[in-house]
Amino acid sequence: MNKSQLIDKIAAGADISKAAAGRALDSFIDAVTEAL
Repeated sequence: MNKSQLIDKIAAGADISKAAAGRALDSFIDAVTEAL
């Protein structure tokens, strides 16, 4: 699964736009990266 597919899955599962899902995923990745 690539990032685009993950964004599609998040958008569908949360009933939000792909743009919003992309921003949420980017925020999550940033938070995990900072924590490590």
